[in-house]
Amino acid sequence: MLAPTNYIVDTNRFKLAGPPAWWLHQLHAFDDSLVVIPSRQDYVYRLAQRRKLNLPAQLVNDLLFKESDTRMLARYGLVPVTSILATANWSNPCLFEELRRRAPWRLGGAKKVTDQLEAQEQQDELRTSAQTDEQLTDRSKDGWKYYQTKLGVRGTVDLGARQPRVSPPPRLRMGG
Repeated sequence: MLAPTNYIVDTNRFKLAGPPAWWLHQLHAFDDSLVVIPSRQDYVYRLAQRRKLNLPAQLVNDLLFKESDTRMLARYGLVPVTSILATANWSNPCLFEELRRRAPWRLGGAKKVTDQLEAQEQQDELRTSAQTDEQLTDRSKDGWKYYQTKLGVRGTVDLGARQPRVSPPPRLRMGG
């Protein structure tokens, strides 16, 4: 078995041990453009993807922080994907499941994923708007009824309670 080429040691200032070779081979089989590199900023690994960057070197040097991981990744021609804790359980299948859910090309391409996300966001926005409208309508109705009651225009009738008996007013005698 050849040594994996998807792990870059870099400066490794936190002295991270690195992922096991079997995991790196599994990552390579999953997607050969993915690379693991120890962070320069935190006690984590950065998972990145090899991409052709169209950024001029001056832009990379000027706009990105001096010792940031983004700048480090850009120098290697990598785009950040996610971070992996240094204490990760490498045999946990959830790592690859999460990568599957994040990989646009596995979900039909970036355009399809973007369209799905935008459709979901629009659906969520419509649902939230409908719920807000319903709540405001209910509160408005309750407020109007309360306002009418306070003005005395609207009375409350409790149909479940017994109505008190009222004696008829006494008759007045005329003449006498």
